[in-house]
Amino acid sequence: MKRLVLYFPGYDLRPARYCFALLRKEFNTFLKVRLVDGALSELKEGLEPGGTTSSWSGHVDWPEAHVDTRFVQIGWRDVIKPDFQRSWLRTVLDALRSFMLVAQAGGYRAALRSNWAHGVFCLYPPVGLILYFLTSLLPPILLAPVILRNVGAAVREDQADEIAWSVLLGGSAAWLVAVYLLMTWLEPKSYFRYLVNSWHFMARLARNDHPEMLARIEESADLIVAAASEADDDTDLVFVSHSCGTFVAIYILAAVLRRQPDIVRRPGGFAFVTLGPAFDCLGGFGPDGGFGEAMTAVARSGVDWTDLYGPHDPLCGGRTPPVARYARPAGPSEALPEPRRFSVCIPDRMTADRFRHLRFRFFALHFNYFFASVRPGLFDFYRLTLGPKRAVDQLTAWDMGRD
Repeated sequence: MKRLVLYFPGYDLRPARYCFALLRKEFNTFLKVRLVDGALSELKEGLEPGGTTSSWSGHVDWPEAHVDTRFVQIGWRDVIKPDFQRSWLRTVLDALRSFMLVAQAGGYRAALRSNWAHGVFCLYPPVGLILYFLTSLLPPILLAPVILRNVGAAVREDQADEIAWSVLLGGSAAWLVAVYLLMTWLEPKSYFRYLVNSWHFMARLARNDHPEMLARIEESADLIVAAASEADDDTDLVFVSHSCGTFVAIYILAAVLRRQPDIVRRPGGFAFVTLGPAFDCLGGFGPDGGFGEAMTAVARSGVDWTDLYGPHDPLCGGRTPPVARYARPAGPSEALPEPRRFSVCIPDRMTADRFRHLRFRFFALHFNYFFASVRPGLFDFYRLTLGPKRAVDQLTAWDMGRD
C-alpha cells in the first residue's frame, strides 16, 4: 500500500518542526495502542513553494499489508508574517475594517446560528478589541477631572493648568503603554493579537485582495499536480487540512481541478478530509469574493470529501454545511453534494485525565485531531494516513461506526 498525504496546516507562525514533534509523539502512542511496528523519518524543512513546505515519510507493518506513506506539508504560512510586523495602530485600523466587513456580510449572525460556541469564538477578536479600548481609554477619561483638580490645587496658581495637564497626559501615556505591555504579556495564552491578524488576512483573501497568497495557491497547485503525476497509479492520494488550512485547501484543490479535472478519480483513490474546519471564519466575509467559486468547483468535482468536527472544539465550525452555505450552484436545478460529516468523539478518543486537562484549554484542544485514539474503532489520524485500507474505505467505515 502506497499513500501520498498532502497536509494543509492552519494559521500558525511556528515552524513545522514544532507540530511535527506532536505528530511523532502521538504516532509512537498509536503504534503501542495498535500493537504494530512502524517508524517516521526525520522532517525535511525549507522546501518550495515559499521555502516553508516540509516533508517526511512513514511506514507501518500491518498483518494485512506493509504501508508506505509520504507526507507533504504545504507551506503557506510564511505569507502571514508581514502582518505581524505592522505597527499596532495599523493593526487596529485594519482589524476594525475586517470586523466591519464580517458584520456587514452577516458572518457573526450565521456562525452563532450554526454553532453558538464557534460563533462566540468568532466574536472574541472584536469583543477583545473593544475591551482593549475600554481598558486603555476609560481610566484616563474618568480620572481626568480628579487629576486636573487635585494637581491644580497642589501647585502654584500661575502654573496650575500647565502642570495639571502635563501630569494627566504623562499619566495617560504611561497607562496606555502599561495596558499594551499587559496585552503583549498575555498573548501566549490569549492569542488576541494572533486572531486579530488572522481576520485581517482572511478579509483580504476572501476578497481576492492578497496577491502573495493567491500566487502561493497557484504555486502549490502546480506542486501537487506534479507530485500526483510522479506517483504510481495505485498510490492513494489524500488531501488533509486542519482549521484555517481548510479554506486554503479548498482554494488550492479548486486550482488543482482547473489543471487536472480527473485527479479526484485516480485509480489508487483520492480523499479530501477536513479536520476541525474554519469555514465560518473566511466564509463570514461572504462567498462572492472567490470562496464561493472555489467551494462550487470542489463540490462539482465529485471528490470524496469527509468533514470531521468536534462538538467540544469551539474553534471548529464543523457544524456548518459548507456547500449549502457557501457554494454557488448554476441554478435551482443543480444539486451539489455536501461532504460526509461526523464527529471525532473527542472525549472518547483520549483518557479522562487528558480530556479534563484540555477541556477548557481551547487552543490546545483544537489539535486533538492529531492525537492517537486510545480506543481502536474511532477516528485516528495515523490509522487514516498509515492504515492498510484506502482512505475513502476507512472514512466510510468510521462513518458507519466500524473500524
